[in-house]
Amino acid sequence: MGTLSTALAQHGYSILAVIVFLEAIGVPVPAAVALLIAGGGVARGVLQAPYVLGIALFAMLAGDTLMFLLGRYTGWWLLGILCRISLNPESCILRSADSFYRRGKTLLVIAKFIPGINTMAPPLAGSMNMRLATFLRLDLAGAVLYAGSYFVVGYVFSGALDAVTRGYDSVGRIVGWIVIALIVA
Repeated sequence: MGTLSTALAQHGYSILAVIVFLEAIGVPVPAAVALLIAGGGVARGVLQAPYVLGIALFAMLAGDTLMFLLGRYTGWWLLGILCRISLNPESCILRSADSFYRRGKTLLVIAKFIPGINTMAPPLAGSMNMRLATFLRLDLAGAVLYAGSYFVVGYVFSGALDAVTRGYDSVGRIVGWIVIALIVA
């Protein structure tokens, strides 16, 4: 646990920023898990809450704004690419556009919690010519809700996160020894 705390203290902010940004632009990485761990790091005194929340919000807004602008200037082309990698590419664009048209403003606030929609909402807002100021206001509200929720859960349940981390560490060592034994044998 000491090495994890050391790594978190040294690189926690930059790792958090990269993971949150990558998820915002559509790369399937677990930003929620990173926020949970960061909340636990703050509870243990390894990280500072204002930096964690500020960096997470900045990275999320930067990624979402990039996707918004790409949606604005590439139109449906970007949405087509994003839908091609989705589970149901045939109806992805039409379903997403219909959902956004009916619930656009509300959808932007809660989109981060809905897998698939979290990546589609910013470029949809851009391609449907939502004003940038409106998008930023709604996206900020959604980012605060998303980052704040996972951060608070990680902070409150930091003891449980420590237990889970220790369990993964133990299992990892056992698996490592088994792999080494299989390679040597």
